[in-house]
Amino acid sequence: MSSALSKTTLTHSVINKKRTRGAISTAAILGALAVPTLSAQAYERIVAMSPDVADVVVALGATDKLVGKDATNKNPALKSVPAVGMHRNITAESVLAVKPDLALGSYMVQPASIYQRLNGLKVKAVNVAPKEEVSTFASSIKSIGNYVDKKAAGSQLAKRWQAGMSPMAKTGKRYLLSYDGRIVAGKGTVGDELIRRAGGINAANVSGLKPLSREGWLAAKPDVIIIAEHNEAVVGGVSKFSKRPEVAASTAGKNDGVHFWPADDFLRYGLQSPEVLKKLNALAK
Repeated sequence: MSSALSKTTLTHSVINKKRTRGAISTAAILGALAVPTLSAQAYERIVAMSPDVADVVVALGATDKLVGKDATNKNPALKSVPAVGMHRNITAESVLAVKPDLALGSYMVQPASIYQRLNGLKVKAVNVAPKEEVSTFASSIKSIGNYVDKKAAGSQLAKRWQAGMSPMAKTGKRYLLSYDGRIVAGKGTVGDELIRRAGGINAANVSGLKPLSREGWLAAKPDVIIIAEHNEAVVGGVSKFSKRPEVAASTAGKNDGVHFWPADDFLRYGLQSPEVLKKLNALAK
């Protein structure tokens, strides 16, 4: 029998005994009913299975509740928090090893069946952002706030974030956001949405994250090219990459329009996304 249930049983016992003795005082009733209950959000050992979720927990001031994180998260505030595997291939066993009472994640967590498996093993697991959308990320901030007992802060942060994602004035500038100088963020991707909200045009004439042929790069005619910074050495830096024939012919190649940014800036939504919009927009000036 749980502690809460035991206390509830005791409460009824106290009241029933007093009933047999006659009138029950108000003080006696209030004293008997003063039983602490476990809040639905009273989680103290939380695993953030994806980096987007972990960053929100930190921003809400609930870092002390985290007992596990995704191995790719580089947030300095989580330096001492144990990694439970990479979000792209996480296992129930690695999560259970840190004895959590709650596991939170987003669409980034794979396999998607991990949520069902953890719940089946009696550890509450919640996908707070099942879709890769602006509105879904904003909602996830609120949900996380509820789970870490920071409801008001979560609502305020979500509101500020959503306001920061408001579309900016159109600039007419053409952008290519690339993972490695080959794969680009096409239509329907986070990068595509960021470009449009920053007032620009996505020059990638493909859907999803796909390789773009040399002819495709030529036809794109980008004013700005942004590549994941961890691949800078792979493509030879700005000088070497800008000399590629398909890049050299573009405005980006001619006018120092090639940049290297953190991949998380344009491959997923995060708390930094409103600032990314400003940075993208600023490159058009």
